[in-house]
Amino acid sequence: MKVNDYLLVIPRTRSDIADQEYLKQLKHRDYTVECLPPGQDVVEVLTSRPPFAACFHYDYPDQQGLADLRRAKQVARSVPLLMITHAHSEELAIWAFRSRVWDYFAEPLDLQRFMDVVKTLHTLRLGAADADTALTPLEYSNRMPRDARLHYAAPSAREATLEKAMDYIERHLDGRISQAEVADSCGLSIFQLSRLFKRNTGCTFQDYLLNRRIEEAVRLLANPTVTITDICFAVGFRDLSYFTRTFHRQMGQSPSAYRCSLADETPPLPPAATTSPASLSKQPEHSVK
Repeated sequence: MKVNDYLLVIPRTRSDIADQEYLKQLKHRDYTVECLPPGQDVVEVLTSRPPFAACFHYDYPDQQGLADLRRAKQVARSVPLLMITHAHSEELAIWAFRSRVWDYFAEPLDLQRFMDVVKTLHTLRLGAADADTALTPLEYSNRMPRDARLHYAAPSAREATLEKAMDYIERHLDGRISQAEVADSCGLSIFQLSRLFKRNTGCTFQDYLLNRRIEEAVRLLANPTVTITDICFAVGFRDLSYFTRTFHRQMGQSPSAYRCSLADETPPLPPAATTSPASLSKQPEHSVK
């Protein structure tokens, strides 16, 4: 679906959104910004007119507001989501990143970092003349901890080739993938690609591909609005019966049975307050699975 050149801002538990400095800065830099009107379904907007990114802005998030973010990511998977909140909570940040939020900001907002992230997303989603420009902000906004940087070693040529093959699989997971095509994209023979996967993943290329399809199916089954038939085709299977048999063999139960079991196993939303940091700290702790 076509990506539209605008940033969607979704106010949640915020009444002063129009006065935010980052909105003024975005408009000053000629970004088109649209705020979601009260009462309008964010998922409907994300699916009918996908923006290059969407930003959920909270004061102290409530349960419904966080559930809206999670639902938006499940349905509009391709739209990068940003999250701004006044709540300083490590558990909330962990929940956000496990919900596949692109980046998380606690107020007071680091305006320069926010602008860098928006620029990166605009470049990645709408194209750029210089690929190096698109990579620099990503490195800036996702810095490794100091200890990790000190011990970091550049990937070997073998690891880089494997990553390229895996990236090809991710980009074509919903379609037909032949081992010959993947090998050709990496400049390898089929035999060399097979050996690469076996040595580095412990499984064959076909086993890895099948495992990735089932993993993605498991993720999609968490969204109750997507039918099992749609999931079957979304992860690259072309026969529902074969998908069901393969899923059962891998997971020990059918896709429908697995979906039913999720009701008892879905991780809770993190504790959230609607008034003050004090009330946030009084919420009971939950583990994030």
